[in-house]
Amino acid sequence: MSFLHINNIKKRFGDTTVLKGIDIAIEKGDFLVLVGPSGCGKSTLLNMIAGLDSISEGELLLNGERINELHPARRDIAMVFQSYALYPSMTVAGNIGFGLEMRKVPKAQRREAIQKVARMLQIESLLDRKPGQLSGGQRQRVAMGRALVRDPQLFLFDEPLSNLDAKLRVDMRTEIKQLHQRLNTTIVYVTHDQIEAMTLATRIAVMRAGELQQLGTPQEVYDDPSNLFVAGFMGSPSMNLLRADIVRHEGVLHARVRKRDEDALMLPIERDAEALAGWEGREVILGIRPEAITDPASAHHDGRIFEAELEVELVEPTGADMYVVTHLGGREINARMRPGTDISAGTPTRFAFDVSRMVAFDPDSEARIRHT
Repeated sequence: MSFLHINNIKKRFGDTTVLKGIDIAIEKGDFLVLVGPSGCGKSTLLNMIAGLDSISEGELLLNGERINELHPARRDIAMVFQSYALYPSMTVAGNIGFGLEMRKVPKAQRREAIQKVARMLQIESLLDRKPGQLSGGQRQRVAMGRALVRDPQLFLFDEPLSNLDAKLRVDMRTEIKQLHQRLNTTIVYVTHDQIEAMTLATRIAVMRAGELQQLGTPQEVYDDPSNLFVAGFMGSPSMNLLRADIVRHEGVLHARVRKRDEDALMLPIERDAEALAGWEGREVILGIRPEAITDPASAHHDGRIFEAELEVELVEPTGADMYVVTHLGGREINARMRPGTDISAGTPTRFAFDVSRMVAFDPDSEARIRHT
């Protein structure tokens, strides 16, 4: 039996259904990230798990126990909020130990638990300070300490890093991941940042407009997207999506993609060839990640590499990589090349396509075309 089972959960506000039957099961020790754009329902679902919002339909099971009607204080769940929600008049030690005090935990035991968590989060020197004397990252550590000191069955994080600057967000992300690995805790984490999701999760649930689009490991969601939304949402830069016709050329199935000069690029189909054979003579949306389009010297030859000459429109060095924009299939596409590759805008350049990584989607339903 799953440790946490969100079983066909629905949420209605009057006549409006904001969660439309979410079904997710995770095991003890999993790090589940709920990711999606603003308004997709991920925070509402988190609040329902915490008991801060009622469930309109469905069942919520934690370690085999139905908790739909259980009071939040009795769920053995700790939540870390986006706003930190610290008491400004209390010291750091007081904030961390407040929940234990409310549960009548003896003072000596509270002090020991606070010290243990403070050592873990490296905030021992801050225990006598007030929240107003702390930086954003320090406040976030205190909020995490308040949750950790309870040693609950389940941790919930509601966009905890969104108020931090870019560098601190990366640092705190690393700390949260290390904390999870060290304690083997079960976490449900909400974010709209897909890089955060890919970095932290053992399982990702991609949501859109109150519906679950895909549930899987970070690699599954990235390499094997179930539909156009997941393909476009996960990844930075996102997957290139371009129109192509499925044709048979010299006995081999190809994706024919229009170039800017009205000529066509013929990319041999490697993946899902059996399913795509049924699309011969029809148009699909072809998806290919920027890193699967590169300079020939950088191409991974364990895949099937197809080279073509295209004109470079823009070069964007980022230090670790160099992104190159060209035009294909009626739109701009991104390629990722080695830093320092000798190319410039306006010049024809050889691009290497790893066609083994191409995926295709139905233009009408937006679903992935694959073997069933």
